[in-house]
Amino acid sequence: MTPTTCPDKATFSQLLNQTPGLDGRDNRGKKHAVALVISGLVMALCAGRDGRLSSLHRHMVNHYDALRQATNSPQQKPVSRSQLPLLLAKINGVLFAKLFFEWVGVEWDESQKRWFACDGKELRGSIEADQRRRQACVSALDHTTRLVVGQTYYQGQKESERPATRQLLNDAGLYSQKLSLDALHLNPLTVNAIADAGGIYLIGLKANQQALHRYCICHALCGRVAFTRLDDSRRGHGRVEQRSYRCFALVRSTLDTRWHAGGPLSLVVVSRRRETLRGTLLSEELSYFVSNAEPTTQAHADELFDAVRHHWQVEVMHYQRDVTLAEDVFRTGVEAINRLMSSLRTLTMSLLSRCKPKNMAAQLDNFADNLQALIQFLTQELVL
Repeated sequence: MTPTTCPDKATFSQLLNQTPGLDGRDNRGKKHAVALVISGLVMALCAGRDGRLSSLHRHMVNHYDALRQATNSPQQKPVSRSQLPLLLAKINGVLFAKLFFEWVGVEWDESQKRWFACDGKELRGSIEADQRRRQACVSALDHTTRLVVGQTYYQGQKESERPATRQLLNDAGLYSQKLSLDALHLNPLTVNAIADAGGIYLIGLKANQQALHRYCICHALCGRVAFTRLDDSRRGHGRVEQRSYRCFALVRSTLDTRWHAGGPLSLVVVSRRRETLRGTLLSEELSYFVSNAEPTTQAHADELFDAVRHHWQVEVMHYQRDVTLAEDVFRTGVEAINRLMSSLRTLTMSLLSRCKPKNMAAQLDNFADNLQALIQFLTQELVL
């Protein structure tokens, strides 16, 4: 599953200009084209200027002539710093996100199920001093390509991640695929919806489901192991980590009645043992996951074991957004701007993933130092 581009495909800038309803401003007195402003922000993000709107604006102004020439835009002044947030707040963020994912062209064959990881992330820059939560984003990421294939947002003070995730899975057509989720999503509404659509789930199990957690711990202690695997030890950061996996079969009828419809049929127990390079034990922990899959061979069990490991790629993606792109430094209390900028970062990460070698931080530095290379790249990828 890879993004597709073709010679006769409209550029993203052209698509923005051609999409009715994207620009929510009054037609009277419009001076700045939305497509040109968004293209300038994408250029700035690809050059590592994220973190503050002023920094993004300065990059746009400093390279405005080059941007105009690359997009064949008419002569006009760049949008002012004071006008920029007012313009961004008028852009239809839902329509923009839909447009972006359709333009990227990420497709998959539903008859051949793929693994996707779903997880939420706080947009910390939206949180005011007197608040604990505000805007949050939920992403669906492909285990293999590490591309975000869908996103949605919710208001953390009033809404929950669970219904937002179910809505994302429904809108993106992922219910019938293979899904890895954290323990927050282990509830009958979610697992039944996945099972009813013919999908496979692998969901973390913690004490928030007290009865099921206790049952699975006892089953792991006394039950018969169906499949096992011991991974090679890994060295890094001054320590050695060893992972081992065990898979147990569960009988759905022995669980609480609310799990009978689409509840778990397998239990995966992961042991992580960390030692210093000299062999001193640092930590040892057990993690539990449940799935509606029923492995019958070692290969099937290995697929579940691999899915546990690959689920953390969504956390790696969040780390890149926070650290490499400085998403949490970007501060604004305007919901529409937060959501739009989050979608633009997703677009930026999707673009940078096509660069070789795929070192995002290094590529940001390269584009920051070489404007022509950046324009050539965005032109080649049909952004400009």
